[in-house]
Amino acid sequence: MDYEPEIGQACFGQPWQPQECQEDVQGVLNALSEAWEIARSDDNPFCNTGARFDGKAFRAHAYSWSDDAQPFNFAWRDLRVSWYKYLGRGMSANRSVDRAEALEMLRECMRELLA
Repeated sequence: MDYEPEIGQACFGQPWQPQECQEDVQGVLNALSEAWEIARSDDNPFCNTGARFDGKAFRAHAYSWSDDAQPFNFAWRDLRVSWYKYLGRGMSANRSVDRAEALEMLRECMRELLA
């Protein structure tokens, strides 16, 4: 389904992706954010902290308040997900993901996050 940003996101937010983000992908990102809070002591890049994580399996960049355009907030392989200010708000993705791929993404990203 095509994504239509909210007015604040369209006027003041960072770039968004062409499709609405699927519930499976949102669930994976929520799980990663929760795991981050439990397992790590540094700022959570899934929250509105300005933090960044650039790992081998995935990249997560909190919403940026700078004027520089941020092309995504989360990247795994060729999947790009964007949100507006915080995870769960104005979420969009560059492509769809089937359930098996969502589970694979969860396993790979959790493995790296908990390493």
